[in-house]
Amino acid sequence: MQPGAREQTIADYLAVVRRHKWVILAAVLIVPAVAYTMSAREPKVFRATAEVLLNRQDVGTTITGIPTQSTVTDPSRYALTQARLAGAPAVLEAAEERAGFRTVEGWAPDVSADPNTDILTFGVNHGDPRVATQLATAYAEAFTAYKLQTDTASLIRARQEIQGRLAELRQAGATGTETYRELVGQVSDLRTLEVLLAPATVISPADSAGQIAPTPRRDAILGLMLGLMLGVGAAFALNAFDRRIRHADDVEHELQIPLLAKLPTPRRNDAATILDRAPDETTEAVARLRTSFDFTNTDLGAKLVMVTSAGPREGKSTTITNLAIALARAGRHVVLVDLDLRRPIISRLLHLPDGRGITDLASRNAELVDTLQPVSVSPLRARVSAIGPTDTGQGRLEVVNAGRTRVDPSAFVESAGLTDALHKLRAYAEIVLVDAPPVLATGDAMALTGKVDAVLLVSRLGTLTRPTLQELARVLRRSPAPVLGLVATGAEVDEGYSVYTVDEYYAETRPQPEAKPRSRLEVPEVRSATGGSARWTPRRGG
Repeated sequence: MQPGAREQTIADYLAVVRRHKWVILAAVLIVPAVAYTMSAREPKVFRATAEVLLNRQDVGTTITGIPTQSTVTDPSRYALTQARLAGAPAVLEAAEERAGFRTVEGWAPDVSADPNTDILTFGVNHGDPRVATQLATAYAEAFTAYKLQTDTASLIRARQEIQGRLAELRQAGATGTETYRELVGQVSDLRTLEVLLAPATVISPADSAGQIAPTPRRDAILGLMLGLMLGVGAAFALNAFDRRIRHADDVEHELQIPLLAKLPTPRRNDAATILDRAPDETTEAVARLRTSFDFTNTDLGAKLVMVTSAGPREGKSTTITNLAIALARAGRHVVLVDLDLRRPIISRLLHLPDGRGITDLASRNAELVDTLQPVSVSPLRARVSAIGPTDTGQGRLEVVNAGRTRVDPSAFVESAGLTDALHKLRAYAEIVLVDAPPVLATGDAMALTGKVDAVLLVSRLGTLTRPTLQELARVLRRSPAPVLGLVATGAEVDEGYSVYTVDEYYAETRPQPEAKPRSRLEVPEVRSATGGSARWTPRRGG
């Protein structure tokens, strides 16, 4: 985890998945499709199996009572030994001859032993199901014949040796001796063992062959699982390389300043400011910002507040304009000063003419009264009829734009004329909000921090990077003016951001129409402050 970053939670991991859902979706769709296509193009393979029961009865031990090696061997080891024996080249050649094939290309025999039984399974894979079936049965039969031959070979050799000894005794005329009679008995016993020795038995010949390859569906399912893992891995890899800050908590933690509010980006075709907007999530967010601003500034009592950001296009000017409107609507006398001389924008946001401004006032080319442009801050359009008067007449908003006098911005912010102009504005208004340049883009903002009472920082989530945030923290620590708080714009980027909209509030608090229409006497009547009556009736259709 990066230094200064907050601890990751399950919600953060789910947010990464949602953020890169298209990468995951692409992997989930592409990998199974490729796996299915490649698998479907493979040649077909069929498999047939036959089973053989091993005979572990030792007739020699039964007759003589003397244990042999076959009777003391571990059963599982014996079965594995026989499985290895089945792979002998002689067995494979005999299987081809029994199946009626001189040579068979591409058949893949295999033998498996069940350690819990004396059964061997003979399997054959081949592209032709008929060939696979015949070879599996022939393979099992060839093994039983080969095993019987190997089991009886020692008996036959012993009997042949004894018969040769008997022939020598007959030539010597020793047929009446005890040795001759014992050897005749041994020959008889060996013949009996050869006859009684039971071979292995084919208990389940192959009758059909099933297709084992290709398996497009199974491969597609495996590809789906692989694609999901690859997609999620790619999502987290992209997130690891993504150095943008997406959580307001990260900015608050790194800068060690309070978060005053989160402001969403205005929707398309919406007004940039809240001056003429109906109540919505943006106006409510600005109202929360105004309340947080007042609470945070209670102890500090700052009258001259500079608003800045780390870089351009973070919503600094729009935020300070909306805050000024909200403070004026709350009954405050607010002066909004545009000191971002390189990119002045406040006049355009409020549709004001370009007149004399702060540069003219600081250069003594204009008086204070000539630079002030009043802005009408009519109350928000109400959703229900007002009961009393809505315009208290107490709030006032005036704007001082950049001005007409051309100056060097870097030298101007350090001039004594600007200091005098700001002192006049502080004495004139209740709150003076100064729109300053981005603090990391130029040195103007840092120079201004020595002329104001407090600093308000605006940061856009999703564009601010962690190295930029760390540099911003170092710069703000050198600021002589205290940092009042942080305003996070682009709040919809923050996966933890949620807002209870005004529409939802009114939808849940508005009474629903009755099934039966009310009579006139049942409609509640409220007296207004002017003596009239305001009758409320549920709106149909919610």
